[in-house]
Amino acid sequence: MRVYTFSTRNRGLGLLAGLLLLGAGAAFLILGVALLAGIALVGGVLGMGIMGYRMLRGRPAVPLQQPSSTAARLDPSLEVFADPAPNDDTRRIGPA
Repeated sequence: MRVYTFSTRNRGLGLLAGLLLLGAGAAFLILGVALLAGIALVGGVLGMGIMGYRMLRGRPAVPLQQPSSTAARLDPSLEVFADPAPNDDTRRIGPA
């Protein structure tokens, strides 16, 4: 089985290679954070644009949930309760 290693006899060159790898990792991390911030910024601008367009057109914002009038038609006397379990004897004392 072949084993690949990276070794240098010069300590300065090894240190430089390590710093180069750390710098590349930091660059990728900063690039990722910048991309996420850019996506958030574009989403905010797009949302503000849609809100401004709807305000100029005079249309109200779409509600998240349609109002329901079923609350006026509910009858508490029609509520159904489950039968008690067979071992649900209230006279029993002690652990189950």
